[in-house]
Amino acid sequence: FKITRRMTSIMLVKLAFYPTDEMNMSKDVAAMMQILDEANVAYRLGPLATAVEGEWDKVMPAIRRCHEALRKEHGRVITTITIDDRADRPHHLDEMVAAVERHLGHAAKKEAHKELVKDF
Repeated sequence: FKITRRMTSIMLVKLAFYPTDEMNMSKDVAAMMQILDEANVAYRLGPLATAVEGEWDKVMPAIRRCHEALRKEHGRVITTITIDDRADRPHHLDEMVAAVERHLGHAAKKEAHKELVKDF
């Protein structure tokens, strides 16, 4: 099996920021979303990480700005980045979820118990 490398400019990135001196991070997450919005980078916010889609030269500087903005506000920040850079064809955030939902036969979402949902 041989994969012919087709240069695609779209990659998917999972990223998460962890200021070690903060318990409630919703304000910081909102600031990161604002930076991604300003960079015109497609993203999907999740409860534990954010998925980002785009070109390397657009995504990586936006991630750097996010990290640097947090670092200005906190004494220590841990940033984790996972990159999915597919060689055989372009792929997108919506495709990844849709593929799983096709196998499930329904939307991939289960509502949280109301009593467990709190404002963080």
